[in-house]
Amino acid sequence: MAERRKRATRAVQSHLKVVRPQYTLCYGMRLDSGTAPEQAHPHVPVRLPDGSEGEMSLHVINGSVQEIRAHLLQSIDAFFEIYGDEK
Repeated sequence: MAERRKRATRAVQSHLKVVRPQYTLCYGMRLDSGTAPEQAHPHVPVRLPDGSEGEMSLHVINGSVQEIRAHLLQSIDAFFEIYGDEK
């Protein structure tokens, strides 16, 4: 009887699918000439995929294209270190 239960449990488990959470990454980029205050992080309204309204902060990075690229890549890594495992 116990062996039959084990086989039935294994059969059910072999048909189970691991479901991973799905996310949406919202971002935008714009490269302007000149400089802007980097400390200002204005918030802009966004409409989320489910139709609800949300807010997103805009981040400003000044520098050469290479400096901006390096800083952006560091920011992306930091974002996923902070928020990647929490959700």
